[in-house]
Amino acid sequence: MRDLKIEKSEPSNGEIRFTEEILNDYLEHRFSQVSSEKSKYWIEKGVREYVKRFGYTLSKDRILKYQNWFMQNFGYEGQRHSYLHFRAFLKYLYKLSRDPLLLDFMELMTRPKRPSKKINPIILREPDVKNLINAVYNIPPSPYDPAYRTAYHKLKFIAAILFAAYTGQRPQATIAKLSFEDLTTALERNPPMLWVPEEKDKERFPHWVPLHPVVVGWLKPVLEYKHLAQSDRPFPYDPLRKLIDRIGVKAVHTGRKITYSHLRKFFEQMCNNVLMVHPGLRDYIMAHNTGSLDVQSYDGKLPSEIYEQYMAAWKDVNLVPEEVRLEKLVNLCKKY
Repeated sequence: MRDLKIEKSEPSNGEIRFTEEILNDYLEHRFSQVSSEKSKYWIEKGVREYVKRFGYTLSKDRILKYQNWFMQNFGYEGQRHSYLHFRAFLKYLYKLSRDPLLLDFMELMTRPKRPSKKINPIILREPDVKNLINAVYNIPPSPYDPAYRTAYHKLKFIAAILFAAYTGQRPQATIAKLSFEDLTTALERNPPMLWVPEEKDKERFPHWVPLHPVVVGWLKPVLEYKHLAQSDRPFPYDPLRKLIDRIGVKAVHTGRKITYSHLRKFFEQMCNNVLMVHPGLRDYIMAHNTGSLDVQSYDGKLPSEIYEQYMAAWKDVNLVPEEVRLEKLVNLCKKY
């Protein structure tokens, strides 16, 4: 690097001047570090656009005007390139001169932010869950499994989807850890309530989970025919995650492929936007924001009180499509 000097005017006006020779040396230096023509384009454009508008004089006012210009005229990627490469030029000038005013110029600039999407990438409503259940119900039977085995798998998968959608539990951290005994005990309670101990919750928050009558109806045959299960737990995580990914059902409102973990989001959005469930009850059941005062207030309620308040909001929600016949799957299981 040649020993080039930049010119600083009187401190009162806070300006620094550079020359075309310094700019050319900077570009030569930077170009030697990259091979991409696109990178070279933005390296030069980031400085040339400034020179085009304000010449070879740097000042706070000019730099702010330049930043306003590229923020208004470029999309996010153009803003980012302009910011990074013009700031890199200021840094290069600082290495030449060690003038602290250039550090002030660098601090003056604001890194562009990627714009937030106008639509939530995850929006799920009742038709989405029904479409997912329908897709599982209509999966062609495997030529390698007897009909009763296929029926039980569908029964179990649909029950898991319903359980996740009606309760908002975490698929891997909680649902996959539940045992047949946990569910049996839950159905024996009046009203039906599942107890999730701290070792089966990601936040180590023990809590009660009310079981909707629709969920209860599908859990009963899952437990009754558990001898057909190929796992010691009713809802192992990977099989259902892979199945939902493979069938590729897309959400109605966003076109985004639904995943197993989205069912927790469905519960939250139903509580927030459709059923208007109290945030404390929603978060208590989901074991979310567990340190909040709202959640702590529900932590002191009786299971029956939690169930009543849950059912007051969720009682009329039926996520099972009419064409999905529980009794048909159960009858096939009985033949074993």
